[in-house]
Amino acid sequence: MAKTQHLKHPSNFELPSHEEASLGKPIEELKGKDYSALSQSLLQKGEFRLLHGDKGGIEYFDMAVKLDPQNPQLFMEQGLALFEYGSTEENEEGLTLASKRFKVATTLDPYSFQAWHLWGNTLYFLGKRRNEPSYFTNALKKYEKAIELSEGQTPDVLADLYWDFGDIWSKLAEKSGEITDYHYAIKAYEKASSLQDDLAPEFWINFGNIYSIMGKKTNDTRLLIKAINCYKNAVSIKISFSEGWFLLAIAMKTLYSYTHDEDHFSQANECFSTTLQLSKNNSKAYLEWARLLLESGAIFKDTKKIRACIDKCFKAHRCDKKNSYVVAVWVEALALLGSYTEQLEIIHEALGKIEPLIEQDENTETFYAYGMCFYALGTYYKDIDYYYQALEQFQEGLSINRTHYRLWYAMASSSFAAALLDHDEKSYDRSLHFFEQALNLEKTSLCHSHYAMCLLKYGEICHEQQPIELSVYHFEEALNLQKNAAYLHTDWIFYYASALDQLAGFLENDSRYVKAIDLLNHILMFKPEFPHIHFQLALTYSHYAELVSEPDLFQRAIHHYRIAHQKEKENDQIILDWALTLVNLGDLLESDIESDQYLREAEYKMIQAAKLGNTHAYYALSCLYSVIGDLDNSLRFLEKAKAFDALPTIEEMFEDDWLENLRGSEGFQAFVAELESNIK
Repeated sequence: MAKTQHLKHPSNFELPSHEEASLGKPIEELKGKDYSALSQSLLQKGEFRLLHGDKGGIEYFDMAVKLDPQNPQLFMEQGLALFEYGSTEENEEGLTLASKRFKVATTLDPYSFQAWHLWGNTLYFLGKRRNEPSYFTNALKKYEKAIELSEGQTPDVLADLYWDFGDIWSKLAEKSGEITDYHYAIKAYEKASSLQDDLAPEFWINFGNIYSIMGKKTNDTRLLIKAINCYKNAVSIKISFSEGWFLLAIAMKTLYSYTHDEDHFSQANECFSTTLQLSKNNSKAYLEWARLLLESGAIFKDTKKIRACIDKCFKAHRCDKKNSYVVAVWVEALALLGSYTEQLEIIHEALGKIEPLIEQDENTETFYAYGMCFYALGTYYKDIDYYYQALEQFQEGLSINRTHYRLWYAMASSSFAAALLDHDEKSYDRSLHFFEQALNLEKTSLCHSHYAMCLLKYGEICHEQQPIELSVYHFEEALNLQKNAAYLHTDWIFYYASALDQLAGFLENDSRYVKAIDLLNHILMFKPEFPHIHFQLALTYSHYAELVSEPDLFQRAIHHYRIAHQKEKENDQIILDWALTLVNLGDLLESDIESDQYLREAEYKMIQAAKLGNTHAYYALSCLYSVIGDLDNSLRFLEKAKAFDALPTIEEMFEDDWLENLRGSEGFQAFVAELESNIK
């Protein structure tokens, strides 16, 4: 709140002797005479008493009012003195009486700008003292009245009024949570800043806080940048303002959580460092600094940052040994470090810190940290049971607070990790539900991207279009929030391209293939050693070539298969997919000699894939032999595929163009009849 106009502190004076004598006369005898000078003297006497914390000053005010009951200025000055008495001494009675004085002052003089402004300030303080929103609503009306009467006021006075107007909207927004209320607060602060250049640091802190809240609520980094500029104004005015540096650090940390920009990370680090230089034992600053380091270390699997986080947690704990939140962050950092470095003893160290705390202080953060220990064990051992134990701890935390975003996100991540091990559709269903709950609370690029990956895997397992469509949508949401993802999160781009490739197959849409290829080529140029990049390019080119029947695209696919095979010579899936592409190309060519050459090469590769253990190669060989007319071998490998449980459905076999020659044979009819009999 802007500084209220303070009283000129009166000296301890003695009233003139003739006025002292007048005090002994009954009030009725004094009526009708001009005692304004005497009432002013009583006002000053009362102000002096209140200034020194003497409640007896109120009696002098009462006497002054009886002598001059129609003087609005007298009531306003008394209200100001009572306001200062009530706010300084935290005396609620003083604020209540001040409100009554201002009410009389505005009744006697409805055009008193200052009285309306001061009345609004008094109600604001009463609302804060009593935690009663109705006072804020009433204060708002007083400020609005003051704004109506503000014509002719000096810019500095108007700046103070709009500062207070912004504060009251901030309080109302805090209670309502409405974006509109925050918007009005911003407008009021903007008006104040346009009226006066040299506003106090406290103004810029209040203004920055509103921008920061709005930025988080709307996921708008532009508002966060405005908050940062406000905090920078505060510390530039008062360089030793530790609270300003701390809030600037928090704002930079929040911005980093959206951008993952190393420059924002560095600036946040510098601000935390400055905060702690000004406030050496500030455990809260150490804790938030540790959170920043942990977040960045977890995103990029940077063990150096996680070790720095552990150091900050140690210092925070030294300053505040009873703070369970410090231990929770410390434990999470140890668990992640043990997981990333594959050092089991570090994970057990984390468990040793959190288990005693769980018994003493059950809260969301301790359950979250305990769950992360089991998550780390699940990652270390590749053991689904540990992931389920992690889920149990996260659920315990959610039983305390159902709106805890990180717990839902951790639930989703643990369930997804379990699903990748058991490949169970129900596990994926559960994971998707948890991701949706997390996104309902907070829409972050990380959550969108991991939800998209889960949808992609689920779509691959159930062979359905809808999950793949949703996957593409959520990858695009993540990339819209994370503009620099192409350089920071190459894996998002890779899986996004994979999702586009699969969706294009469902929709038979060439534009999506083209987009997927462009994205994959970007990765190839930016990170040529990215895992499986050539394999995915080969697949996408091959699928695209099948759609448009273009030999040149098949040749590009073969080029990337060749490179992928050189990098992973024992990868049977690469060899099999390469062979299938060769069959498609051979089937497309008009030259019998060239076509036969590709089909024979495909046969060799399919046999090679089968030798490496790929059972699906048997069905592929059956199809190949059907294409070239070798029906005996085609049926033989169909039987072999059946023995290894590697057959598609009967419906798919009847729709498969490559089996067209075989389907007319008696052997195939008998084979299908046997399958149907077994099913019955």
